[in-house]
Amino acid sequence: MQNFEEILKTKFKLDNFREWQLEIIKSVIDKNDTLVFMPTWGWKSLVYQFAWSVLDWLVLIISPLISLMKDQVDKLNELWFRAEVINSTISTAQKNLLLDEISLNDSNQNWSVKFLYIAPERLNDELFLNTMQNVNIALIAIDEAHCISQWWHDFRPSYLKIRDFIENLRNIKTFPIVALTATATKKVRTDIIERLWLKDYKIWTSGFNRENLAFIVREISKEAEKLEKVLEIIKKTPPYWIIYCSSVKAVSKVYQYLLENWVKVWIYTGEMKPDLREQEQNNFMNSTYDVIVATNAFGMWIDKKNIRFVIHYNLPWSIENYYQEVGRAWRDWKNSYWVILASYQDTIIQEFFIENTYPPKTDILTLYSYLYKDFKIWEWTNHQILKTYNSVAIESGIWSDMKVWSIIKIFEKYSVLKRWFDVKAWETDFRWRWITLILPKIDLDKLPILWNHQNLLKEESYFKLEQVKKLLFKPGCRKRFILEYFGDEEDLKNMWENCGVCDYCIDKKKYDLNWEKEVIPKNVFLLVLEFIKRFDNKFWSQILASILVWEKDKKILEWNLDLDKDFAILQIYDKNLVLAIFDTLTQNWFLYKSAWQYPKIWITQSWIASIYNNSILFDEEKDLQSSLYFKVKNLKKSVKMKNSSSLQKIKIEKIDTYTQTLSLLQEKISLQEIAIKREMTIQTIEEHIVKLYSLNKLTLSEILKFSSLEKLKKIKETIKNNSLSLEKLKPIKDFCDENISYFDIKTAICMIEKWDL
Repeated sequence: MQNFEEILKTKFKLDNFREWQLEIIKSVIDKNDTLVFMPTWGWKSLVYQFAWSVLDWLVLIISPLISLMKDQVDKLNELWFRAEVINSTISTAQKNLLLDEISLNDSNQNWSVKFLYIAPERLNDELFLNTMQNVNIALIAIDEAHCISQWWHDFRPSYLKIRDFIENLRNIKTFPIVALTATATKKVRTDIIERLWLKDYKIWTSGFNRENLAFIVREISKEAEKLEKVLEIIKKTPPYWIIYCSSVKAVSKVYQYLLENWVKVWIYTGEMKPDLREQEQNNFMNSTYDVIVATNAFGMWIDKKNIRFVIHYNLPWSIENYYQEVGRAWRDWKNSYWVILASYQDTIIQEFFIENTYPPKTDILTLYSYLYKDFKIWEWTNHQILKTYNSVAIESGIWSDMKVWSIIKIFEKYSVLKRWFDVKAWETDFRWRWITLILPKIDLDKLPILWNHQNLLKEESYFKLEQVKKLLFKPGCRKRFILEYFGDEEDLKNMWENCGVCDYCIDKKKYDLNWEKEVIPKNVFLLVLEFIKRFDNKFWSQILASILVWEKDKKILEWNLDLDKDFAILQIYDKNLVLAIFDTLTQNWFLYKSAWQYPKIWITQSWIASIYNNSILFDEEKDLQSSLYFKVKNLKKSVKMKNSSSLQKIKIEKIDTYTQTLSLLQEKISLQEIAIKREMTIQTIEEHIVKLYSLNKLTLSEILKFSSLEKLKKIKETIKNNSLSLEKLKPIKDFCDENISYFDIKTAICMIEKWDL
């Protein structure tokens, strides 16, 4: 066995292996199929590059990105390893000459081809396939292996051929498969294994615990406050900074603001000319600028060691993509920071993007009919269309530039058409694209589009958005969530309960002390839901908050809302705190808020029952209180109570309707009559009875008029014998007789807590 450390130093100019690299390399050399799931900075490519130096022969790398191939080929050639590429950037003549040379490859020759990078589309090329059957292959590496998965947005039909290609070669020769990616979740990994048809393999998942990288989330919705926070971070911390924005418009806004405040800053977007993008990237690498404000087009090969802050100005698209972007800090292993400035409202905008990125089948067929409207079935032509997306949107009846762009991308993926930027377009503000129709016109039901796959992608996008919501807006350790998301069991085993480097864990002690005291009385949540239900989808949140806190602005007076029975019912609270309550209920799916400048707010259908059955809401109380606590904590400068000493002294008559129910009970009328008079369900009246008893407004003898002592004792015995928690009702109900109701259970629990049972 050769000295691996010596090979590393002499051939690869590196001093040490990183964690797990040597073990993975040995696995490949032993000809095990090997799956490597590590972050971008983990030098995954060294796994197959180093293995070649021991195994010899040709290493074949299947990679989806032309730019990524070029970068890898350039680096290998600099180390004097011959690397070549076969993709759309080389001519047919160049490809044929290269394949002829490879077919005569002698691995003992110093300048023979050692590494061959190919796009998955090459697997359709008969000459390529024949050549591979007749050469010695050391291993096949599949870079960016997540693209194999049907769950990934970059999935292309050509990936389906990888399995057959490997199987055919393995019928005549033996070699290991190495699949590598930085972004695969457990679901994607399973899909990769199934699609490669691997039976006996080793998996390595590690490196997602970036110990010196702190995760800070600040929930800020107002644009001005966001900009101020960005400037504050830059002024108070050492360079260098990357600020990621979700759009070119946002990039421009942040750039102008920083420029006006004398910050050395520049921008980087995909719309800039290629030579200008390269120039600006080099300026940042050379520290000409302290800050770069960019879209996600920036950073694929950034290896600047001293980036201290990666700031995300907008909501992440997915945890995978943004964890890659975060990794551009901390390359020198010193303390670095990821700061994200976003609000829950941003998730509504993301839903809008998802709907437009994955348009319905009817819109796709409509645009196809428009593009081919001048041709007959099976009429074939390389017809070119030169129009703006806006013109196409209007003329086709799609009416959305974004949808047109998305559908054209889908057509391009399935080889219905191709497009490119015209060089002249860069000289003017007139943005247009050549569209060339590749396929002849065919019947709509024969379009070569995997419709089920398109639906899966849409579902997966919503799933990824849901995970982003959980990471950013649910109380919990950010780092632990990420490690669990990527399935990094190795790092999870060695992780303390409190990571100490995310905003949640840093403030956890304070949080644990405060939530027990309640940020607000829990009945305030119920009051807000009952109030909003009355104005369901009629007003935007600012107006509703103004009504509750006694703010007489022009609109409220004009619409006579100051005469509403609930006007000023939460007057002791600051308006920003009430808005935070709205957002908390939205995050926990009790409310829904529309997008746009003036978002309307309404009760969700799935949670409307919570108004009639308080236990649904109260079962979620800890999540609600903790979510609200973190919102108030993060906005502590602007969210204050007008009279903080009154927090726990709010009059019950002001915040609930129990007093009215008590008055009717004292009239000794039936529960059904009370429910009719109050326009409520009997279940809600029963909730009031339990609450009145807990507040000592009803005596023990009075509460026993509504439930038998025998039933209550049975419930207590059931709870004790089965070690059941008092916090959840359903498990208790499952153990009880059918004649015992939820009201009986709630009464028993209340009596147990008061030591009356």
